[in-house]
Amino acid sequence: MSIEIRGERLLWTTAVLLGAIGLLVVYSASVGLVFLHHPQMPEYYLVKQGLMLILALFVAYAVHFTDYRKWGPLFEWMWLVSVVLLSYTFFRGSGAQRWIYIGGISLQPSEIGRFTLMGVLAYRMALNPDALQSWQGLMPLLLRIGITFALIAPLNLSNGLILLFISSVFLYIGGLPLKKLIRLGFIGSLGVIFLFFTASRAQVWQQRLLSYWKRDALYASQTADDYQRAHASLAVYSGGLWGKGPGRSTQRYYLPQSYSDFAFSILIEEYGLLGGISILALYGLFLWRIASLATVAEGFGQLLLIGNFLQVVLQVIVHVGVSLELLPITGVPLPWISLGGSSLLIQALILGLSASVSWRILRS
Repeated sequence: MSIEIRGERLLWTTAVLLGAIGLLVVYSASVGLVFLHHPQMPEYYLVKQGLMLILALFVAYAVHFTDYRKWGPLFEWMWLVSVVLLSYTFFRGSGAQRWIYIGGISLQPSEIGRFTLMGVLAYRMALNPDALQSWQGLMPLLLRIGITFALIAPLNLSNGLILLFISSVFLYIGGLPLKKLIRLGFIGSLGVIFLFFTASRAQVWQQRLLSYWKRDALYASQTADDYQRAHASLAVYSGGLWGKGPGRSTQRYYLPQSYSDFAFSILIEEYGLLGGISILALYGLFLWRIASLATVAEGFGQLLLIGNFLQVVLQVIVHVGVSLELLPITGVPLPWISLGGSSLLIQALILGLSASVSWRILRS
């Protein structure tokens, strides 16, 4: 029995390869979690990630058979659901409570909110291409961006900034005049500065920024962020050209979140510079195909592809930038590779919808 694959096959090939590599990274990097929570089953997180990967690919496969044009109104409802989930985590209080666990699957509402928001923006901009030219037409879009940002940023400023950046670039590509974008950027900057000094996690963010600027004194510092940065640097440095080999990382025992926020560091330690370049090449192929398809698509399909491209490329840049000490520490997973349920499911929707658009482009 053959499996029918519609649309651009390179999207599927690169996604499956990244997911398979992610299994190797998670199996090695999650050893600390195994000792802590499941010492009797060393393969627990490998099995869990493997099942989630199978589910994600099944979701992507099912979605790619659907007509992407029917997803427009659905995004409106999905965004409302994400607002409910974000509100739940927001009013629950603690900054650490940014996840919801359902049946053993961890969901991060901020990722769901960002994905559904981009879908809503694409749908509304496709319905009314002239909406960005007037403040009256722009306000419904800004309201949705503002609500999503206000629910994400107080607990997770880095994801809030990613949301604002992606939304700004997306609106500009969609036709927002530069003067309006500059005005909105000024207002958004004031909001970010206000949060940076008044939010409940303000001290954490300030310490992270201070640690980033003072990273020359890395090993003399006793802060948690400098500890993470030090061991991430050791992982990258010790990987060399070829790496230590699969499952031979030493920094996985010391580096917090080695299986998620610092997955790229562990990947380089075990597979070396060549392994890191190979992973980036796979992301490059995936993003190149989405960008190429966006140049020939029209309307909602084109905007959907642009939104998908922006989400994936920025996640990769931020995650890799943190692992290589180019950016302050943030909690951004590496698409298809980091451990996490919501991350895989969001990437599955991106893959499925991109394949759906590509199939109708290639068929026409």
